[in-house]
Parts: sequence; structure tokens; C-alpha cells
Amino acid sequence: MDWLEPRSPSEWAGRAFSLPTILLAVAALTLLLTELKFDWLERAVGETLVSTNAERPESGAIWEKGRKTQAARTTVERLATDREVYQRMARNAGTLNEVVGTLAPGQGVMLSAEHFRELYQKLPQGFTAELLSPFDLLRLVSEGRWNRTYLEKSADGLMVYLLEPNNNVLRQVKVGAASLAVLARGSTAASRSLEDLSNFQNRIYPAERFFAVLASLPADVQRSLIPQPERLLEIPGQIRRVGISDESAAGLVEIGFETRSGSQQRVFLVQAQDWAVWRLRSLLEGRKGGAASTEG
Repeated sequence: MDWLEPRSPSEWAGRAFSLPTILLAVAALTLLLTELKFDWLERAVGETLVSTNAERPESGAIWEKGRKTQAARTTVERLATDREVYQRMARNAGTLNEVVGTLAPGQGVMLSAEHFRELYQKLPQGFTAELLSPFDLLRLVSEGRWNRTYLEKSADGLMVYLLEPNNNVLRQVKVGAASLAVLARGSTAASRSLEDLSNFQNRIYPAERFFAVLASLPADVQRSLIPQPERLLEIPGQIRRVGISDESAAGLVEIGFETRSGSQQRVFLVQAQDWAVWRLRSLLEGRKGGAASTEG
């Protein structure tokens, strides 16, 4: 066979249509046709990869994509499970503070309008005024468009969204972290005494003297001190002592009413207007024997 480069077209043609060239072309065509029909090459490569899969390092775009997919699936499953847990805890919650306590920053929960109204009615009046006025809530109820309430906790407070059935937002309200802290203190104080709460130290008065001074004040001052007196009547047992905080936040001061029913003792907190509290304290401490007392 001549291995030199052809010098003329006739030599090119002769070599192109020689027997070795034709046999090589037929062999290549046969391999191509059988591959198209039986996919033997892909199968062979696939079986080879499967047999060596355990020995190959888990690196590359496909492995990375698989890891991300698995991580995303795990995260979605965890979020779905957490959401179910939060929803169940929220449905069983008896107070707004219990609902907020179940949530971490960035998490939210959906409540029915009826459940939110039940929680709202248990809030102190000073807190309801910051959340949503009763008159605004009555208007929304009368319009019949309010269907659900979504609560979302953030690092600096709580977002409250009142929603229509199609998730249009009727009202959006933010409750600050300071107000949530006040609400939490009220829940914590429920099973404690006034002495256990540092903001009432040395400002604890017998209930009889407190209510005697309260009765001497005008009606508008009384309402500024105890916005919802009927709530005090719902507390089981006798109110024995009253504590007045010396801390003011957003124009409000806490007043704690300590009650005893049998062997159970608890403190019920209300938010009073600071100007009315200073007026009350001036009378309490100006009376004979008006120094703060812890005797009940």
C-alpha cells in the first residue's frame, strides 16, 4: 500500500473507493445503525458507571444539585410540620400571649376571625387600644368582610393582618416589642405575689384603702385608672392588696391587684394612665398612715 500523499484526483478517487476504505465505512455504518436501534453504547456506559458509582467521589454539578434538592425537600418538610404544630397550638391557645409565645421571629400563624375576637376580649384595655380600637373592630365585624387574621412575629414586635376571604388585607397593625413584654409580664404575674414583682416594691397598699381613695376621685379619673372594672369582678377570691408601679411606658403605668382564693394567690395587672396614677398616689401617700404598706 502506498502511504504517500496522493498527487492527483485519480489517486484520491482510487484510494477513497478501495476495499479497505469501503470495509471500514461499512463497519462504522453498522455500528451506528445498531447503536441507534439497540442503544448498546449508552447501556454499556451506564452499567459501567453504576458498577463504579460507589468508588467515585460525590463531586460535580449533578451531585451538588442532588444535595441541594434533598436539603430543600427536608426544609420544606420541616416547615410544613412546624406550621401544623404552630396552627394546632394557636387553635388551643386561650390568650394572645400564649399564641405569641409559640412563635419565633419570622414565623406566623393563621387564626379565624372568631378566635381572634375571643383573644381580643381577654386583653387589657390599654393593650387593645394599641392593637385595634373596639369601634374599628365592631365596624369590621358589621361589614362582614373580615374572615381571618394572620399573626407574624418579628424581632421588634408582632404584625397583625386582618384578611378578607381572598386574602386582601383589610387592616394591618404592628404591636411593639415593649407592649408584648407588658402582655407577657401580665401572664407571668398570674400565679405570683406582689412582692415577687420588682416594679411594685415599697408601693403596695391594702385594698380597702386603695378603693377608698379611688372612690373619692372623679369618674373620668377612675376610668383612667381602671378602664375595665368589670374585669376585676370576674377574678375569683378577694382583692387583698394593690401594687402601683413607678415605671411608665407610652403614658401607661401598671397596677397589680393581688387576690387570694383558698390557697391560691395571683396578681392581675391593668394598664392605667400615668397622670391619673400620680394623682392617686399623691392621695394615698398624703393620707394619715399613707406610707406604702404590705399588710393585708
